[in-house]
Amino acid sequence: MSHLVSIIIPCYNNADTIQETLDSVYNQTYKEFEVIVVNDGSQDQSVEKIKEYQARYPSLVFLNQENSGPSAARNYGFSIAKGYFVVFLDGDDKLHEEYLSSCIAVFQAEAKMDLVYTESELFDNECGIYNLSPYDPITILTENCFPIVAMIRASSFKDIGLFDEKLRIAEDWEMWIRYTRRYQHVKKIPRELFFYRKRKNKSSISDLNKENNIIDDAHLYIYTKHYTLYKEQGWHILDLIKTRRAYLKFRDKYYNEWFRKFFYKLTGKKAKN
Repeated sequence: MSHLVSIIIPCYNNADTIQETLDSVYNQTYKEFEVIVVNDGSQDQSVEKIKEYQARYPSLVFLNQENSGPSAARNYGFSIAKGYFVVFLDGDDKLHEEYLSSCIAVFQAEAKMDLVYTESELFDNECGIYNLSPYDPITILTENCFPIVAMIRASSFKDIGLFDEKLRIAEDWEMWIRYTRRYQHVKKIPRELFFYRKRKNKSSISDLNKENNIIDDAHLYIYTKHYTLYKEQGWHILDLIKTRRAYLKFRDKYYNEWFRKFFYKLTGKKAKN
């Protein structure tokens, strides 16, 4: 029996890549899928590019929303999805033509399987293997182990509460933390079937500082949200900060009142000046 796969694609200013992404989807050897593209308030020609593609493939579902971030866009797409399985694909990445069929084969062979993903390859500004650490229940607490495109059951995704819309970065990592606490049967296919676009890095110091601050805030939010999980491992906030290579930035935050209280809650000690 073939199961429908919902492929949900958030799109924000991806006019130069969205059609290439969609080509990789419609070239799949496994044909039981639906495509839902959510325009997240793009300011470029993304809408026109998607409509051009929709003229060729009328079954493509196209949704629009005000810019709210990838979490909200994916959740919006999921709200109308009909698939038994779901795959989230960003609007600048690509799938190998056998991606869906390979993941489906694992689910068919192993009834208890909860999550299937593949080896990933970088393209565009960088080439080579996109290295993510092997999954285990401890490692996932300190770093992301899965690409966003991993195939999961729609019912399981709904069960864990979808993406956290407060996050605009690291939202996939936070979701995988919740997902794997409840669904732990995971398999990686050792073939490069997902292509992750690596764009040029930000060049200006102001851009880098802004990006680093956003990342730091996202990590702190995740540590706070999953405080109990980290405490169970005997980890203090400083341990977590160091693993994210953000110790110096976070050190300054010890001196605001909220962070002092949080530090005390985690360690039982007052932050020192």
